[in-house]
Amino acid sequence: MDKETAMYVGFFLVVCMFLFIQSVIAGRRQRQRLKVQIREQWGKLPRREYTLEEFEKISHYFERRKGGRSFIDDITWNDLGMDDVFLLLNTADSAVGEEYLYWVLRTPEFDKTVLEERSALADFFREHREFREEFKVCFGKMGRRRRVALSDYIGKLSFIPSFPKWPHVAALGLLAAAVGIFFIKPVYGVAALIGVIVLNLITYYKYKGDMAVYFACMSQVADLVEYGGRLADLSAGESILAPYRELLKEDCKCFREIRRHAWILVDKSDVGGNLVKVVMDYLCMMTHLDLLLFRNMAETIRHKGQILERLMETMGRLELALCIGSFRDLVEEYCLPVFHETPEKSLSCEAIYHPLVEHAVANSMRTEKPVLITGSNASGKSTFLKTIGIGSILAQTIYTVTAASYEADFFRIYSSMALSDSLETKESYYMVEIKSLKRILDAISGETPVLCFVDEVLRGTNTVERISASSKILESMAGKNVLCFAATHDIELTALLDGPYENYHFEEQVEDGDVSFSYRLEAGRAKSQNAIRLLGIMGYDEKIISAAEEMAERFVETGEWRL
Repeated sequence: MDKETAMYVGFFLVVCMFLFIQSVIAGRRQRQRLKVQIREQWGKLPRREYTLEEFEKISHYFERRKGGRSFIDDITWNDLGMDDVFLLLNTADSAVGEEYLYWVLRTPEFDKTVLEERSALADFFREHREFREEFKVCFGKMGRRRRVALSDYIGKLSFIPSFPKWPHVAALGLLAAAVGIFFIKPVYGVAALIGVIVLNLITYYKYKGDMAVYFACMSQVADLVEYGGRLADLSAGESILAPYRELLKEDCKCFREIRRHAWILVDKSDVGGNLVKVVMDYLCMMTHLDLLLFRNMAETIRHKGQILERLMETMGRLELALCIGSFRDLVEEYCLPVFHETPEKSLSCEAIYHPLVEHAVANSMRTEKPVLITGSNASGKSTFLKTIGIGSILAQTIYTVTAASYEADFFRIYSSMALSDSLETKESYYMVEIKSLKRILDAISGETPVLCFVDEVLRGTNTVERISASSKILESMAGKNVLCFAATHDIELTALLDGPYENYHFEEQVEDGDVSFSYRLEAGRAKSQNAIRLLGIMGYDEKIISAAEEMAERFVETGEWRL
């Protein structure tokens, strides 16, 4: 080897050494940053913010898997504000974790064993800081993609087109021949290298352009396999993690070739710096090496979609437990729910509170009958319904309720609360409302009992028809395979449904020209009638107020309205 050639080789080796050192340093810095963030954020409110596009894609995993299972429908999910509950729980560091968390919250469990397993794993991570930090570092390095859901990437892999191998073998062979010429005759070698590189670049982009989206998909698979293997290694020695370790090892074993060749996929989340990525890009352009290895990986994965799904689920279960553990350390008080199956459907809770309301007032109740709640606006009726609804979902998903105690049957959960008319379908509020109620009535015929929440039944029609129809609808839900919680302003319903329903109410206090609310649930019908008095606080004419009070008293005495 002459001096000039040795100089080129030496320079190349120095660049490679620099890139290697830079990659190692970047990896260590990333790990240190992640550990600091993990310690600071455990048991704290999540700080991650989402664009609408990013948030929407999280639901795709649920949409793909919801068939054949009981799930929280869109009306109930939106009524109860479950997007905000999800964000409160979402301390996941990877796409697989946040997508699985969303799926879990929308598919309540009816198997206590599954729920207890989630709970035990969550408590394990709470009690073993070193394990949870290592696991969260692993998930943090895996990360997430901003524009496309992980489940969408995986779904695309079954559509990978086949492409010929020989152009890429020829590209690599020509480059090797040009390098060989360079070592023999550097002057001719440089010319040969330039010609081969230009040719390889042209053919590279011809094929890579058609395969770019699948490269991104394969990069995500490589991440799953790579970090699934790391999680399996981290799980060694702990009996509670043994089942997950065996599943991870078994599934990752099916994709050994992908793990072995994953380094060539420059879109992987574990690349240690932009400079390394740039160098890898140019290396692939010149050699077609990524296209060659990708072709082999595609053949490996083409018929193993179910194994990939199981790998995603196993990793999702592990990160779900981390989210549950952090949530339990965040809230002021929580309990593990108690489930039973009784002929008379029942629900009992002590000091239950809304997890999203700051300084929330806790309430308690026990009932084996449907419940009718009355009270004025802003007194707490709707918030209480949401509190029970959210608590019941959390009980059957993350086995954690923000209460001192919670005891109930396993339920399918429905609501009809925050409805509105639809410009898209040109349906009035009343039409939207009766369709929403009909889906609940249809669900009652199933084997599993229903827990439902109805706010202001049939508010979209006149008083006479509203009271007559709503009383019969609510009556039809009594004594059936359903436990109904309904809120209303119509005090007539408290008398009509007294017996089939238990009456509860919220009160307000009007003193010294001001109104205040205790937000305490009280047994019995609402006694105070302060709506007209509130008009005076707002400065309405006294004549209007006194006339309205007289008219209301006359109706109570005679049952007739008269101006």
